[in-house]
Amino acid sequence: MSQIKEDVLSSIQLEKKIVLAHWKEKLLKSPDKVFNEWMETHIKLMLDIFLSAFTLSEIEKDEYLQEKAKELSEHVIYKPSIVHFLVQNITSLKTELTAIMYKLPIQEESHFRFYYKLSSIIDTFIFYLLKHLAESENSLHAAKKDHEDRLTLLGQMTASFVHEFRNPLTTVDGFVQLLRSDRPDLPYLDIIQDELSDLKVKITQFLMLSKKEKTNQKKEIFSLSDQFDQILSFIYPKILESNVQLDTNFNGALYINGYAEEIKQVLINIIFNAIEAMSHQVPKPIIKISGYQEQHQNFIKIANSGPKIPGNIVETIFDPFFTTKDSGTGLGLYVCKEIIDKHHGHLLCSSDEDWTVFTVILPAWQDQN
Repeated sequence: MSQIKEDVLSSIQLEKKIVLAHWKEKLLKSPDKVFNEWMETHIKLMLDIFLSAFTLSEIEKDEYLQEKAKELSEHVIYKPSIVHFLVQNITSLKTELTAIMYKLPIQEESHFRFYYKLSSIIDTFIFYLLKHLAESENSLHAAKKDHEDRLTLLGQMTASFVHEFRNPLTTVDGFVQLLRSDRPDLPYLDIIQDELSDLKVKITQFLMLSKKEKTNQKKEIFSLSDQFDQILSFIYPKILESNVQLDTNFNGALYINGYAEEIKQVLINIIFNAIEAMSHQVPKPIIKISGYQEQHQNFIKIANSGPKIPGNIVETIFDPFFTTKDSGTGLGLYVCKEIIDKHHGHLLCSSDEDWTVFTVILPAWQDQN
């Protein structure tokens, strides 16, 4: 390595803290906070990469920069919106390093050679970084597409099987009703009826998963607050049986335009899940239900005082066939999310040591008159 190059690199090493401080001050902030944090925590590493590349041959330099760019790309999520900030922030380091170089008593030609090599290193690094980010994004899209194709096929198979089960189930249900009329004293009829009802719910969930069953309902404008009054009447025996303290607070009628029965299914499912989560584990089980409107959106929060749901489970809790129950299908919350998505809303879950909260967000109906 030439003496001039050694002098330049030594000067940069001596002023490394100053360079990093100035560079950090000039970083452009993107709307993506995660990207901003990634940028701030990796500027020192990037500077070290660039300085190390100065000491390598052209072939070694290219391989080294490609390897380091790939390593860094694994720690940031690619989004088109970050490309401008990524390029500008890394490129801005040239200004800081060039300023140090111009303080040294070297010829103009040496200045030019140093700047040319610095630009080559930084531009090559940016190229490989963007390349690996784009490849990761393409792989993610391919995996997602493959997952969706598998779900579609599974849904088609499920629909075929479930339709075969539904007809005999209807027959059995009919005979149970006849037995109840003719022999009301016959034991175990209630148990059989409960099991049949549970099986019907599971079959409905499978059919919704297959997307083959078309709803016969029509959209209607209804109040979520009024609907909750109906729901609470329905679940009241379960609340008493489970000794759950129920607190409700609705601010307004909260009108939406949608399928009332489907929304009712979502809310009942979430409440029953909350009751089940607290059974035998919580001395004083509490469910808090609140509803309010904010920025043309209706919010319903259903919070329970059950045990915390681990973070890795929260992330996958709405995935199909994911369940922590021994006898669960893993479709309840998935179907709930499908219904809310169909209504152009959002279904969210958060959990800490005190509360597990499911939040339903639905577009508020706006009276055009």
